[in-house]
Amino acid sequence: MLKYFISQGMVQIRRYLVQSSLAILGVAIGVANVIMLISITDLGRRQTMGLINEFGANVFMVSPYIDFKAGPFANMKGASVQLPDESWRVIEPLPEVEHVAPALMLPGYILNGEAQTYTTLFGINDHFFAARGHEIDTGRFLSPEDIAGQARVLVLGPSVATALFGEDTDPVGREVTIRDETFSVIGLLKTRGRVGMEDMDNAAYMPLEVEQQLLGFVGVTGIFVRYRQQAGEAAAMEAVRTALQSTLGPDEILEESYSVFTVKDAVQLMDEALEIFKVVLLGVSSIALLVAGIGIMNVMLIRVIQRRPEIGIRRAVGASQAQVAIQFLTEACVKALIGAALGILIGVIGVHIYCNYTEWEPWVSPRTVALGALFSIAVGVLFGSWPAARAAKQDPVACLRSEL
Repeated sequence: MLKYFISQGMVQIRRYLVQSSLAILGVAIGVANVIMLISITDLGRRQTMGLINEFGANVFMVSPYIDFKAGPFANMKGASVQLPDESWRVIEPLPEVEHVAPALMLPGYILNGEAQTYTTLFGINDHFFAARGHEIDTGRFLSPEDIAGQARVLVLGPSVATALFGEDTDPVGREVTIRDETFSVIGLLKTRGRVGMEDMDNAAYMPLEVEQQLLGFVGVTGIFVRYRQQAGEAAAMEAVRTALQSTLGPDEILEESYSVFTVKDAVQLMDEALEIFKVVLLGVSSIALLVAGIGIMNVMLIRVIQRRPEIGIRRAVGASQAQVAIQFLTEACVKALIGAALGILIGVIGVHIYCNYTEWEPWVSPRTVALGALFSIAVGVLFGSWPAARAAKQDPVACLRSEL
């Protein structure tokens, strides 16, 4: 019986193809929204997790104040945009600490003749690349001699090198200009890809004091600390906090100005923010499916009027109200399922196009596909129920008297 109802639903879709196609398209757009938005959010999380994990298990960070316990969107009261130079210098000699990597991150232009690019300029020391897990492609990293001598040298990310010198051109040994000062390129990093819309390869690295002088900035915007495994995370963080108190002030001032946090804290904060973001995206996608459901309901209500003679004949030959209702409800669900299949296809293609742009590995969770399909079935049942009930309650005699 169900097979018969499904086949009849397909017949009616072909018979009223234009109207049915519009209803199906609405569902397809809604399902595609669900799949693309949730999948891209999940991909961003996977990509960010991969980059964070590259820091290693024995790394934590010091930054201007972030209250991790207050949630992902808490106000950063008392926040500062920088840390004084003394903050990382007092951490460096601690026995619990293996490496300290201060960083000054500010935007700026780099020029090569007529070519120029807007990028993030990193002022760093020679431990930064090891702490962040960077790998060199050609050339070399900054050396202790470069840092001590305040050499005008740069290590470029691949996107910056491409913008300044073109594809497949080794920039090592070439010269560029930043704020009328000439810098020699000594290294090119291996690509790291994107996180969301942010290009992680769009960066250039120079000695910390050189950038401070160049941009007129005192202090740093963050500190990466790699502690010794035998010391333990808790002991190392406590030692760093104690050292910072001597520079930044008493503990109560430190709490309101700066934060010491682990990779695990950052991941937890990111997860909370992404979960909220996914709920919001799901709500937006649900609105699209709601509109599609209203479209299906309108089409099915028109069908009830157009097919009154058919309803009358079916009731006259013995069909029950339930059978008539099931036939119309099945037709609505068939429309929704066809829309779901089309939406899944559009969504998967959309994710692949996005991943091709961001250079991520494409991935769509089966759970996300199932969620899109379940949403479409729910739309078919919910918005097909009223037209089905109206069809079942039609007076058979009045239907037989009506005209097509």
